[in-house]
Amino acid sequence: MRQKMFLIFLFIGQVCFSQGFKTLNIEKKNIDSNNKIFKTGKAFVCDYEIIKNDSAYKLSYIEGLPGNKFKLVNKSKDTNNSKIHLIIPKVEKSEKTNKNQTEIKYMYTPDLSFMSGTGVVENKNNVWIHPPRSGIFMSLETCPFPYIQLPIEIGKEWKDKMKIGDQWSNELWGVWRKKLLLSYNYKISEKTKVKTGIGELECFVVESTAKSEIGVSKLKSYFSEEYGFVRLEYEMTTGLKINLWLDSFSVNDFNDQKGIIKYHDEQKKLLPTS
Repeated sequence: MRQKMFLIFLFIGQVCFSQGFKTLNIEKKNIDSNNKIFKTGKAFVCDYEIIKNDSAYKLSYIEGLPGNKFKLVNKSKDTNNSKIHLIIPKVEKSEKTNKNQTEIKYMYTPDLSFMSGTGVVENKNNVWIHPPRSGIFMSLETCPFPYIQLPIEIGKEWKDKMKIGDQWSNELWGVWRKKLLLSYNYKISEKTKVKTGIGELECFVVESTAKSEIGVSKLKSYFSEEYGFVRLEYEMTTGLKINLWLDSFSVNDFNDQKGIIKYHDEQKKLLPTS
């Protein structure tokens, strides 16, 4: 019974298919097999902070569709060791919810009671990933997506566009009606070293903006050629900020549901007990 309930949570995903991003090269073959960063079985665990009115917060509660509710707690009082898990399970082509994208799942501690599903594009031309978008992370829809064009060249710049619906709007990060057109600008600005939970990594910095009728949002992303986007610094049009950074990394058996459930149970045991 427990396994059946978990599988129900597993497939309560949020389908991602880019309604824009004309510059993005999306392959039709070898979608998963030629990945170097986002290979099946990998798990990236990110720590994060939410900056609201100059104070830092974490999540004490989060849920996905249909409510997308959340509760914040002061970062200094986060006793749950709240983290975000990005896992890459094996998904047969016929079962993909994100056409021509590698399927990824987000899990959120301390709850771990549901997964949200979306996609990543990785090939010789570009790397693009959909960030988490449950609860307060819905706000990231109003910002540029993590995206880098290859080969990497300092000074390379590109533009793109996407429309999002008003189901993503909220007073905390912006309110609009019907469709919101986001006009993106990306630029690879420099190469630097970034401290992460797995050590110091050489990264390329991509500075990006999204202009729309509600204002200008920003994303400064740090891209490692081995681990992908290891730090993301978001700023919404309202001043709300969200920072995410790589905390740990592992390789697992995600070839079937049993492997995913095993990972879920192992992570659950690592959570602090009240």
